[in-house]
Amino acid sequence: MNGRGRAMAVVGAVMIPAFLAGCEGNTRAVFTKPELISYERLAVLGLDPEQEQIFMAAYVKTFVGKPITFVERGELAKIIGEQDLLQGRLNDSTRARIKQILGVEALFLCNYYKDDDRPGKLMKLRVRVVDSETGAIVGSALTETFLRFDNHAQAAVEALKKDLLGGGYHRSYPYPEQGPAPM
Repeated sequence: MNGRGRAMAVVGAVMIPAFLAGCEGNTRAVFTKPELISYERLAVLGLDPEQEQIFMAAYVKTFVGKPITFVERGELAKIIGEQDLLQGRLNDSTRARIKQILGVEALFLCNYYKDDDRPGKLMKLRVRVVDSETGAIVGSALTETFLRFDNHAQAAVEALKKDLLGGGYHRSYPYPEQGPAPM
């Protein structure tokens, strides 16, 4: 290998890992409370219908064997408006009505957004789990990565479960079998 080829190899060896490090993200379970594991009737707010389905599937797959029911989006929309449903906006009386009328024990208030402070297409998913009776936050997770929404949903739910089962959770991306999200 001549001098120019060797220089290109060195530059490539340095640049490729630096580029891949920029593609990574992470997931944190900020906290969970033990009562989160006991909830069986749940609702998701703040996501579009497709994201909501992906999030619910990730939750059911992660908590295998647990009887979980997610309340239909249309039923929630009868109590709160579609715009409030997408924005995850709830006041105390609406939350109480959701508990009383639909029997929802916990609400997953989600916010999926682009991080405007970082270049590229870094996306974040913030999940807060709220007890529908008391309004207390019983769980919280945050993901940030360039990967697709389904990766965010799965990572957030796994983080909540792992934290419930004994300790903090932090995962760095990318998974070996996954690449960056399609642009």
